Amino acid sequence: MEENNQVIVNEIEPKKTPRKITMSPKLKRILLSFFSVILIVVTISATLGFFFVYVPANKMLAHVNQAKIETDNLKLAISDKNLDSAKISISKLKSQIQIIESDYKGFSWASKLPFIKNYYKDGNSAIFIAKEGLDTGDIVIDVIEPYKDFLGIKGGNVDNAKTTEDRITFLTESIEGLVPHLDTIDTKINNIATALDQIDPNRYPEEIKGIKIKQTLLTSQETIAEVSRLVKNGKPILAKTSWLLGKDKPRRYLLMFQNNAELRPTGGFWTAYGLLKVDNGKITPLVSEDMYALDAKLKNSIPAPRPIKAYHINVNNLHIRDMNLSPDYPTSVEEFLKYYNQLSSDKEKIDAVIGIDLDVLVNMVRVLGKIGVFGLGNFSADADPRCNGCPQIIYQLEYMADKPKSYVDTGRKGFLSPLMHSLLANAMGSEKSKISPLAQAMLTDIYQKHILFYFVDPELQKSAETINIAGKINETDKNTDYFHLNDSNMASAKSNLFIQQKIKHEINVNDGNVEHKISITYTNPNKASNCNLEKGDLCLNAPKYRNWFRFYVPQGSQLIKMTGTEVEPVVYEELNKQVFEGFYGDKYPLYAESSLKTTVQYISGVKPSANYSLLLQKQPGTKPIDYEMYVNGNKINSFEWVADKTIKLAL
Repeated sequence: MEENNQVIVNEIEPKKTPRKITMSPKLKRILLSFFSVILIVVTISATLGFFFVYVPANKMLAHVNQAKIETDNLKLAISDKNLDSAKISISKLKSQIQIIESDYKGFSWASKLPFIKNYYKDGNSAIFIAKEGLDTGDIVIDVIEPYKDFLGIKGGNVDNAKTTEDRITFLTESIEGLVPHLDTIDTKINNIATALDQIDPNRYPEEIKGIKIKQTLLTSQETIAEVSRLVKNGKPILAKTSWLLGKDKPRRYLLMFQNNAELRPTGGFWTAYGLLKVDNGKITPLVSEDMYALDAKLKNSIPAPRPIKAYHINVNNLHIRDMNLSPDYPTSVEEFLKYYNQLSSDKEKIDAVIGIDLDVLVNMVRVLGKIGVFGLGNFSADADPRCNGCPQIIYQLEYMADKPKSYVDTGRKGFLSPLMHSLLANAMGSEKSKISPLAQAMLTDIYQKHILFYFVDPELQKSAETINIAGKINETDKNTDYFHLNDSNMASAKSNLFIQQKIKHEINVNDGNVEHKISITYTNPNKASNCNLEKGDLCLNAPKYRNWFRFYVPQGSQLIKMTGTEVEPVVYEELNKQVFEGFYGDKYPLYAESSLKTTVQYISGVKPSANYSLLLQKQPGTKPIDYEMYVNGNKINSFEWVADKTIKLAL
């Protein structure tokens, strides 16, 4: 319709079109200038990075790789016991470290940048550690070089025909010659430990290209701390070498044979003991006696304590052979000496009680070869099929000690002193090629707690405890968690010859607490022995294994759950630790050719922290144990538990 020449239509909303932004020439110039500046900065940074970071970094990397090659050469020289090659490698490494340090100074600008400066500082610490470590290596080489013949190191020229007395003198001089240098070595190691502690492992990832960065740093800190402790606290014992060897007057040592084929709290069943006199290095056996003979003098006069009554079979009294109920070796030995000093006809002072087990004897024979002992026969480390391949010396000793006889043999376990005398005489008179392997075997046995020391002298005993050769249950600080598993064979023949263990240790941090779940799998893969005494067979592997087990953890820990025990868990405090105790063997024993698992779950008395450490204290006399550790569900470590081990974790 038209009206007044106007067209009226329905009102429809017009379609919207995008609004075109018109940029003013001024704004264009500003943005172009801004992006040009950014482009210039990026270009300059890339150029500077290439010349001042990439090129120097590649140059330094080449020097680091060269140092790595020389480090491998040093490791090889040490492995080959070649001091001359080691000295050359240390000298070359010192030169390489100087070059790397010079290269690294080219990155000093990084020390002023936020965040990056911490990594730069760590690099400086690493260089310092390398320099101190190489200096320490030089000192150690200079100290031991005069004694390289005795130590079995390449280049030794001392005549094989030296007498036992000459070897003892040489041994004394070797050890005591090291003592004046220990302060310097200790200072160097402390410097390394301090520098390592300044590197925070939490700044680094768990892993880069398969290399475990964080755990390697934590492990290095653990190792250096341990070495520092050994060097610092071992000096009193090393300084007493002449005293220990009876250079001034004879010393008397009681050898306690801990038969770890029948595991007990301190490392083995106390089956025999022997007295040795050491006079100017010369060893003379005095007495060797069955522990049962000593028990006969006691006349069953001591009522049995709770664990004996609860877990042993038909035993109503405490015998001397069962007095190592405490896992703390000094505590058990002091209990033994209290009665030994009353019952023994020998009233002369004992200077030390040295605990040894079957592993010590096997390892010595393995180095020396077959040896003969007057009245006892021949012994070797060869595999014996009569005990499923155990070393012949083990079978022979067990046969002598435990084979059923139709008559009373009062001297059946009086083998210790003559056997040790023969072993030591062979060791000191052996050719020089065997001296170093023997020394290594002894040090390994001490490290793995197959040899334990108790000294009557308080100063020596304190030193022995501090350097961890005394079998003592250790004290720990508030940031150090603790775990000790203690098993005790309660009348199950010599089954521990065959039983194997595996541990899975799970740690979880919940609500500000550290929760542990530890699972132990016991496996006896071998057939049972015929333990019918009337048949007269040697009973080594019992058909059923009976085990009294205890978990020692920090005071204040709270038990959540325990499985694998046929009795209610017993909870108490002992040796400044919280103890969770269980037992299996009557209702649910470990059968031969089978497995059994126990678990303990608890909240630790130690709280999580950046400085959290866990001390795993191994029971003496035990075999290597496969150990797996998980933290918050992630597997962080697996190792063979052969000795005490401290693990540092950032929780």
